[in-house]
Amino acid sequence: MNLVKSKSLLVPSNIMIQLEQNKVILQGPLGMIQVNLSTYDKVGDCFFSLKSLKNNQSLLCLSSTQDKNFAFLNSLEAIFKQYFIGLTQGFLVSLECVGVGYKVSVNKNTLEFKLGYSHTSVFVFPEDVEVFLPKPNLICFFGLDKKRLHNLAAQVQNLKIPDAYKGKGLQWKNVKYNLKEGKKK
Repeated sequence: MNLVKSKSLLVPSNIMIQLEQNKVILQGPLGMIQVNLSTYDKVGDCFFSLKSLKNNQSLLCLSSTQDKNFAFLNSLEAIFKQYFIGLTQGFLVSLECVGVGYKVSVNKNTLEFKLGYSHTSVFVFPEDVEVFLPKPNLICFFGLDKKRLHNLAAQVQNLKIPDAYKGKGLQWKNVKYNLKEGKKK
């Protein structure tokens, strides 16, 4: 006997939500996000519905008939909550250039790095992500999707991974790196 497992999620009043076939379209004060549900629910066991409430709010209902999908519904609920925060406040991810002579500059939608190589490294970022440099050695990424921002920052960090002995390279801001001890004489 299968019971229906369900989760309800209250959508903030400043976010409009629409359900279309396999897509959920979220529109907020900072922009719009389209979520393709088939990427998360490959089998098709989950059902999504939208209910309107009294004071211009809506309720997003996620349900499944399979017991094993209850954990999946919890993670999907967390993903939607993250999208709600992104659409109302946005997310900020920062990388710091640590090293003598390392420089960064922004031109339109490209980042140009001087990282101690014989050439300059160029990184092209998407147009929906804002990149700015509050300091010459600090790179800030601002956007709506937290997961995408972290992936983008990780791709930039791969240009110069922090050295294990001196810590030189592109480091995440506010992350403490444990450095290895050098040779003893």
